[in-house]
Amino acid sequence: MNLQFKPITLESKSIIEKYTKGWQLECSDLSFTNLFIWGTNNKMEYAQWENCLYIKLDYTGVPVYLWAPIPYFGVEVDYRKAVDVALDYMRSIGTEPTLRSVWSPFKEKIEACYPELKIKPLDIAWDYVYDRESLATLKGKKYHGKRNYINRFLANYPDYQYKKVTPDMISDCMKLYDEWSEQKEESSIELFEERESVHLALEHMEELGLTGGSIWINERMVAFTLGERLLPHMQLIHIEKGESGIDGVYPMINQQYVLHECQDVTLINREEDMGIEGMRKAKHSYHPVKMIEKYIVCTRELSDKELWTLSPDN
Repeated sequence: MNLQFKPITLESKSIIEKYTKGWQLECSDLSFTNLFIWGTNNKMEYAQWENCLYIKLDYTGVPVYLWAPIPYFGVEVDYRKAVDVALDYMRSIGTEPTLRSVWSPFKEKIEACYPELKIKPLDIAWDYVYDRESLATLKGKKYHGKRNYINRFLANYPDYQYKKVTPDMISDCMKLYDEWSEQKEESSIELFEERESVHLALEHMEELGLTGGSIWINERMVAFTLGERLLPHMQLIHIEKGESGIDGVYPMINQQYVLHECQDVTLINREEDMGIEGMRKAKHSYHPVKMIEKYIVCTRELSDKELWTLSPDN
């Protein structure tokens, strides 16, 4: 059976969420927003077969791969056959038959129905999850450094303003993004065509159910962030950018967004680090309470080099 993949558009939101929402997983990958904004120019596509959703990812410099098949929640499917359909598709296009970012429930399904497949952790894709109250208050010795950054910011910019991001701020956000990207050399910016993704998120905030927060100094936006309610108890942060050279601007936008837009959740998911060392260090510095584990599933043992081909640094 040859899967017929289609582009992910706003019109496909209801179709995709029929599969993903029922699982109620705390996983950033299952957010339609992530699929829509990072799947631009057919980098992500979807297909349906026998009550299962298939997502294909095709990024420059990374072999084409699929996620594990996502069945309708509560519907019995022949999961081994569903996995075979995915593996056969990848063979048919001449790529290594590999399932990546496989979440724990689907890992367990694969272990049960397809024990001969090889499964390894893929920790560059693990989501960082934080206690909302800790991010809001920054209490305790372990957050001493974050409080110091915020205190320096407040001392330098006592008249700062926090504002919700509204449609009339898109140009301000993109101006800040362009200034930020000029100072960065992260390969992820080019690899994932980040600018287009950021603009899509801002342009379609209402349709995607996003909320945004921003920090302003002297009528100039110096930081913004966008997130969504992934689950009733969890907020998912998609994008966070700040002006280079402003001491404490990232701890400030992080805390202020949590205080203003995340009052009724208990957990904050800040997504993965993609194997970028600076990002990994920053995410660990906020002391996650847990990680959302993801795995790679292969038909053979992969070398370490092959295993990490998802990293933008490779």
